[in-house]
Amino acid sequence: MIFINGNKLKFETYKNDLVNLYIDTFSAGKSFQYHSEEETAAYLQSIFDVGYGILAMEGNDLVGAILLTPLSFDKLLPAEISKNFDVKRSVYVAEMMVEKPKQGQGIGRRLLTRFLKEADRNQFDHAFIRVWVENDAAVGLYKKMGFEVCSTIVQPILLADKSETFDFEKIYLHQQLN
Repeated sequence: MIFINGNKLKFETYKNDLVNLYIDTFSAGKSFQYHSEEETAAYLQSIFDVGYGILAMEGNDLVGAILLTPLSFDKLLPAEISKNFDVKRSVYVAEMMVEKPKQGQGIGRRLLTRFLKEADRNQFDHAFIRVWVENDAAVGLYKKMGFEVCSTIVQPILLADKSETFDFEKIYLHQQLN
């Protein structure tokens, strides 16, 4: 497995693979959501406009990604986090994705480990991640990696079949970096 990160990662080079990974990750299963390719590409571009990513590659195939931004990127950030933490000194895991057939093989753990090891502690004191409360595997991983629940939100999401919206309860987890 090869990891590509930081300044070496150009969004345009991996755009199609990242869009497909995002849609495949979040548009199937219990949490299926609607994501158009155009909206997804624009959203992922907005992450790379202010942040960066770490990609997990097997040969030429993208199998996982962790995408990171300043915490201010998160438009749903609860007021209690803004009140209790220095948002300007906080990094946000905007997205964490692993290809479905590769889940459970330690790729997410390796991506998160790499991020936590390489996070710029001169710039950031805190790391945050938001996840659907029912994503037991992800919540368990984040807690094993030292993150602790610090807040919750309810986010309305359009189902993949566009039939209705579904209220997702999401939790924010925090880790002190220094």
